[in-house]
Amino acid sequence: MKESRPTSPSIGIVAVNYNSKGFVGDFLDSLDSLDYADTKLIVVDSASTDGSLDEIIRRRPDAEIIRCDENVGTARGNNIGFQRCRELGVDYALVLNNDTTHEPDFLRRLMEAADGAPGRAGRTMLVPRILYADDHALISTHAGDFDWTLGLFRNTYHAKPDSEATRQRRQLQTASFCCFLAPMSVFNEVGPLDERFFMYYEETDFIRKALDLGYVLLYVPEAVIYHEESGSSGGGWMNPFKQYYASRNRLYLVRKHASSRIRYALFTLYFWAGRLAKLPCYIVPRQRALIRAQLRGMADYYQGHMGRTLEVEDF
Repeated sequence: MKESRPTSPSIGIVAVNYNSKGFVGDFLDSLDSLDYADTKLIVVDSASTDGSLDEIIRRRPDAEIIRCDENVGTARGNNIGFQRCRELGVDYALVLNNDTTHEPDFLRRLMEAADGAPGRAGRTMLVPRILYADDHALISTHAGDFDWTLGLFRNTYHAKPDSEATRQRRQLQTASFCCFLAPMSVFNEVGPLDERFFMYYEETDFIRKALDLGYVLLYVPEAVIYHEESGSSGGGWMNPFKQYYASRNRLYLVRKHASSRIRYALFTLYFWAGRLAKLPCYIVPRQRALIRAQLRGMADYYQGHMGRTLEVEDF
């Protein structure tokens, strides 16, 4: 009688698609090369109009396609994908931007790290080493720590040269959902992403709540992917679209987790002082759009305008 071989945990790959025609082909090519077999691609399409969804359907007829009739953003889009993962009964969900490409072994290496986490079986969330698509010598991720008093990322890898120091495993306080692997239990225990963010900072909020429940977040540098920065939100590390949502949502994030009104008041003073100091940037043409987007985001936060308020083309 033959011994039955243990099966690998099943993984639902959740990708939110929004007008990604310029890079989705490379994404699909890369997924085709993965050496981890038990996966299911789940694409949540945010009413794309550029033909990218047609390309996905043509290239991956086996994918689960969930069509939305509007741009639902990354928070709601991922929630829709997580719900489908529950219905399919997969063991893990992988959140993956479709402006990424990947080393063939990256998913296997993440799973090996999850299996080998001492005393944390089924309680470990994992992120890979993410490099810029156009410069593999630089890190493209804000994975690291977070200062909840000032609402700032600390000790992150972003824009640092890839070196021996960035190739050491460590536990983190936060990371991007550009690529994020976790057991389905974390999504069930924490609950859905807060859709009031729409996009940006929703993962920081989610991970904070997961850590509070006893999960750990592990950086696995042996797993490597490449990122085309902000491919669906105008490109580049910072642009007016991203500045708007980051400014609005940072205020909301810190308010959600502030331990007292006094602490939030101190954060508010710090935040506004920093913004006022940047007002002279109005005289620099290339900075004006960013400053305007920032001020608009702040105004919308104070007026309670959350969720989807603006699109890339509005800037």
